[in-house]
Amino acid sequence: MAEPQQAIDCEGLVVRRGNTTILDGLTCRVARGQAAAILGPNGCGKTTFVRCLTGSMFATEGRLTVLDQTIGQTNILQLRKRIGLVNPTTDNNFAHVTGAVVDAALPTTLAVCTGYFATVGLYDKPTDEQIEHARHLLHTVGLGHRLDHTLGKLSTGEQRRALIARALVHKPELLILDEPTAGLDLRGREQVLATIERLLAASDAPALLMITHHVEELSPRTSHVMLMKHGKFVAAGPPDQVINPETLSDVYGCRVYVKKNHGRFWLEVLPEAWLDLV
Repeated sequence: MAEPQQAIDCEGLVVRRGNTTILDGLTCRVARGQAAAILGPNGCGKTTFVRCLTGSMFATEGRLTVLDQTIGQTNILQLRKRIGLVNPTTDNNFAHVTGAVVDAALPTTLAVCTGYFATVGLYDKPTDEQIEHARHLLHTVGLGHRLDHTLGKLSTGEQRRALIARALVHKPELLILDEPTAGLDLRGREQVLATIERLLAASDAPALLMITHHVEELSPRTSHVMLMKHGKFVAAGPPDQVINPETLSDVYGCRVYVKKNHGRFWLEVLPEAWLDLV
């Protein structure tokens, strides 16, 4: 049987800046159509890896291939059109990365349309077909009632789902969700997770890479999990093999317990663990 084509294929990836090693020899594969996740604490290198995947940061050593294109030897702008990226912000800043920042003063439909042009604001006029497609995507993520509302007036969870719609405009082959539920309340978080589940259930679902701190955010469809600590993958494999109290306690530096209900993992920290944390 032929090996599946890879959406992400990296080997020995190292990122150094000055005397600091941010990524330390990462090796991983994510197949096309696969749902995978990276779990790890703040500062372990997760977002740096995402920047490498999208060509906004280049590795010091190693090999990285995304959608059969070798980073450093391909047209990054063309490759980014095949990747959907969602970060948990709509704020304008200097990180003009597709999916990362959007002009929150735009009507929601037009904010989604910025995804066609990979811009923060809308500097090109979208076609009628593009506008109709943007509206369709907003219906898909449960925002059919917010089509003409200003993006900045939406709730934080609604904004996050609008960014997912924006990331889908080019029908990406790889969808990267970098902490898509950060800062959301319970309902908002579950709405985002339900949206992700709906996307994964489609017959033509893209490869998905979820970046998160929280095991409960993993879709039951997740088939591969990588645990990250100090710029390294310290464990990788099927969720049932990787997600356990021993590995997570080591990664997070805190004694934890894990249980699985209805296909989802749940993490528990007992008060007795607090004695070791402060």
